[in-house]
Amino acid sequence: MKIANYDLLLDKGWKFHLGDVERFKEHVLYVYDASKAGGYLGNVEVFKNKNSWQDVRVPHDWMMSLPVDPSAIMANGFKQRGMGWYYVNFKLGEEDIDNARLVFEGVLGQTTVYVNGTVAARNFSGYNRFTCEIASYLEPGKENMIALCVDTTTWEAWSYEGAGLYRPAYIEFRESTKLDTYGCFVRGNEKDGVWEVVADIKTDGCVEGTSIISTLTDPNGNEIARAELQDTAQVTVRFPVQNARLWSPEHPTLYKFNCRLVRSGEILDTLCVNVGLRTITWHKDTGMHLNGTKYMVKGICCHQDHGGVGAAVTPELMEFRVKKLKKMGANSYRCAHHAVPDSLLDICDRLGMMVMVENRHFSVSEDTKYQLESLVKLARNHPCVFIYSLFNEEPWQAERRGYLMAKKMREWVLALDDTRACTGAMNGGVSASLNAAYAMDVVGLNYYNAQYPEFHALNPDKAVIGTENCPTYATRGVYVTDEKKQEFNCYGDHWADFAISVEETVKSVHANEFCAGCFPWSGFDSYGEPVPCVYPSVMSHWGFMDICGFEKDTAYLLAAWYKDELCAHLLPHWNWAEGESVRVCVFTNADRAALFVNGVSVGEKDVNDRRAEWNVPFNAGKICVVASRGKEQVTDEISTAGKLSGIRLCDVTPKGDGNKIRIINVSAVDKNGTVLPNCDAHVYVDALATEVLGIANGDPNGTQANIAYDIKLFHGRAQIIVTAESKAVTVRCEGLEPVTV
Repeated sequence: MKIANYDLLLDKGWKFHLGDVERFKEHVLYVYDASKAGGYLGNVEVFKNKNSWQDVRVPHDWMMSLPVDPSAIMANGFKQRGMGWYYVNFKLGEEDIDNARLVFEGVLGQTTVYVNGTVAARNFSGYNRFTCEIASYLEPGKENMIALCVDTTTWEAWSYEGAGLYRPAYIEFRESTKLDTYGCFVRGNEKDGVWEVVADIKTDGCVEGTSIISTLTDPNGNEIARAELQDTAQVTVRFPVQNARLWSPEHPTLYKFNCRLVRSGEILDTLCVNVGLRTITWHKDTGMHLNGTKYMVKGICCHQDHGGVGAAVTPELMEFRVKKLKKMGANSYRCAHHAVPDSLLDICDRLGMMVMVENRHFSVSEDTKYQLESLVKLARNHPCVFIYSLFNEEPWQAERRGYLMAKKMREWVLALDDTRACTGAMNGGVSASLNAAYAMDVVGLNYYNAQYPEFHALNPDKAVIGTENCPTYATRGVYVTDEKKQEFNCYGDHWADFAISVEETVKSVHANEFCAGCFPWSGFDSYGEPVPCVYPSVMSHWGFMDICGFEKDTAYLLAAWYKDELCAHLLPHWNWAEGESVRVCVFTNADRAALFVNGVSVGEKDVNDRRAEWNVPFNAGKICVVASRGKEQVTDEISTAGKLSGIRLCDVTPKGDGNKIRIINVSAVDKNGTVLPNCDAHVYVDALATEVLGIANGDPNGTQANIAYDIKLFHGRAQIIVTAESKAVTVRCEGLEPVTV
């Protein structure tokens, strides 16, 4: 959803101070003034000049700039938590200000917002969008200041969270009469095969003399409906749609609803919402149906952090990650375990990825109600959102009080959006006489696949979905497990002791018709929570891709289960000691697979559980697999890499206007362009060419700096994230020619 007239985007000019600040002079009058409006920051000159400040841009995760500290908490990636301050100055024009709403899409930590020295808002979760009206505090024609105190000493999650202004911040300037953009709800509706777009439109202020002009355009940009209504504060617009084109992950077709609030020919406010026409229904015996047909949820759980930048993930990175997941065959994304940013939902609408949005806190407090309502108002205007998850693995899930809390939270959701189902991710207790699942529309189960039939027998009126499944340990580029080094092979042999394998998970889902699908853990490695490993593991090991988005081989194992089109992936690399016995494997959805070493067949095998394996002696050259399904065939091959000949740079940034960053993948290659699978060469970024926002190599045991101008490659790869202003990025490696992209 896009709202017009973001008059002031607050992405640059911020100052940051780590730790608490000095704010007062030792004088009784300053203490007196600090108790009054405008004085809560104390003496502003002391605040600005007696503290050390660094220039930062938003999004910003200050934990990424901190060193790894073995004494810090493992779950947080061995990064220290604490307090930080931000401020930004901005000058306004001389015009009167009717309405100015300050919007934070997310600030990680308990936050107090000051506008010109007055407390304007407090927020207690790092994941929800929060807003406050600030027109009364601003001075036209003068310099104004926004400051934030962010306290991360209180835990909100059990994994790496990040810290600070990690999502966009801006001020919406509006006339006194405006659209209530957060109160508008636009969606498709189908009855007896007839489609319409329904829009609940609300306004604030005096509506006398105003018009609400609404239009609907089809996926080709042609206007197909228009309505104009006079002098109304609240209205429901209904536009019939002929020959409706439906939205699905395979065909993410979008219509566009536009609304303008007009007085005397002047546009006071606008609203633009992408609309996807689709139906989602849940059936007790057959799971989920999309657009009237049973549809298997091929999900993936994802934390929000990314290599080098932590939680400060821009839309370019979000799109990069979603495209990676779709390439793996996933059609559904679980936001684990946090409220989702609007930009990610825009991307999933456009690219075709269903989203399970999740509220962070399980509570019926006013704070949690605010967070949940903020989430629903954001999510309900996105066709990609197909279900709400209200909690995850809560200790009270099997108790009466857990049931009552879930019931109340569901009521809050339905009051704002009755078009979607609610679930909660339970990790036990589903057989208790009264538990949280009884309050849900769909039962979500983390792991416990064997209990699917048991629960369905006890509760035959509810569909089931696997909300978290099969965490599989793997280290990119590793094919021999070494527990002392905390490295796991990529054959899919290792999974958490509380779970089952990828193969058994997907088979159990398909064996139970009432189960709508599953969400394997997880799409990408993420900082923190490295269990069962210890220092120096600073991140999880169970992503199907590493923290940079480089695929592990296990990504292709999951793809072999998720994809319908014929696919095959051969592993491992082909650089070993001459004559060494090598375990060669293909992940494929074919029926048969034949392996060739340097053109010589070493046998054809049946594919069982999406894999076939051979043990063959290493001979340098090339291995190739030919996988067949009926008359279809697909091949994959791997060549022996020679000596390091160069560094290859690839800009993988999704194309688009307004990009804020560039994503540069780095690979060590031989003279033929083959990636060296074991290369750990040191590379350096030309400091004069760019500003590095983050750098990483995917090593889960790597304790190097996240914001730096050099890094060792990990199994031949690394990733550099730079500002978009960087027109040329140069990388150097000793003994090689510099390369620029």
